[in-house]
Amino acid sequence: MSSDPRPALERRLAAAVDGLEAAFGPRRDRIEPAHACSHCFSAVDLNVLAGPVGEIPDRLFGAALWRWGTTMDANVRLWRRLTPRILREMAEQRLHIDETLIARKFGDAGWHEWPQDERNAVSEFCEAWFAASITAPEGPSAVAVLPFAAVMYRAATHWLERWAETPGPRADQQLARLAEWWLPELLNGSLDFSFSGELPDVAAELSTWLITQAPIRLAEGDLKPIDAYRLSQLPLPEDQRWGSVPH
Repeated sequence: MSSDPRPALERRLAAAVDGLEAAFGPRRDRIEPAHACSHCFSAVDLNVLAGPVGEIPDRLFGAALWRWGTTMDANVRLWRRLTPRILREMAEQRLHIDETLIARKFGDAGWHEWPQDERNAVSEFCEAWFAASITAPEGPSAVAVLPFAAVMYRAATHWLERWAETPGPRADQQLARLAEWWLPELLNGSLDFSFSGELPDVAAELSTWLITQAPIRLAEGDLKPIDAYRLSQLPLPEDQRWGSVPH
């Protein structure tokens, strides 16, 4: 029996982060500096980014992620090198950058074509982080993690199936949160929660999933009145939605 007092989900996520460090190596060496706009990055900045990853200041690290692929060349070697720190800071909720932008850049870096051990480590992180979002009492918001995972895999189906298979109050509460965020878009028949169109519109799939899961998971009072009303409209054809809203 493990002596680690943390819940199993927290241990799994911590192990996934450790697995990233093992798969991608120590990264204490140097690489050739990336090419970037001199107005955005000085030569000193680029040299720091090419050095040990743990020594990159937070400000410079965030700037590199924002500008990688725009005013900084899409240097895949650099992105792979930064990957364990990127995902660790996401899990720790310290990376204040849109999750779907990060997922898009992983796609631009071709992460599905990286060496097998690296792909496996990234996949396990996605699985563990999503599981924490729908299971761990103090886990991250599924509203943030679902779009990230869906964009990483260019599909939401796997993650919705995982959610449907996962019972418990946390998964139910996160479903209510999801409804609060996205029902207006779903009622309008369009939802793109990727950063800039990397994922096919998920409105139909997510609507069908909500119609099936909400009666199973949500009791009366779990939703605000307006959200409960919106949910009741969702099974109707689009041209029949939006009757008078109850007061």
